[in-house]
Amino acid sequence: MGLDPKRGYAYYGRGLAWSNKGDDDRAIADYDQAVDLDPKLADAYYALGLAWAHKGDHDQAIVDYNQAIALNQKSADFYSARSASWKAKGNRERAEADRKTAVSLGGK
Repeated sequence: MGLDPKRGYAYYGRGLAWSNKGDDDRAIADYDQAVDLDPKLADAYYALGLAWAHKGDHDQAIVDYNQAIALNQKSADFYSARSASWKAKGNRERAEADRKTAVSLGGK
């Protein structure tokens, strides 16, 4: 019997709870489990990116944002978050390109 992809949402939800409590390490562990169970869970990749960015690892955050965007190219939030990580890394051109995409999708 294979893994039930719906279980990924449970780990994603618990990861959000850990994130809200400020425990990035536990949140990351749960988000990782979520995407292992459901590799198409774009929101979990996005949440992973946010957690890594909060920890200051913008390289890893961008990797996760890239995966989220590959799964859902219509989310302004995904582009906006990646823009912030590009900006934190000093890459203004990529940050601005992602910001413009976010705005075109209805974001800020």
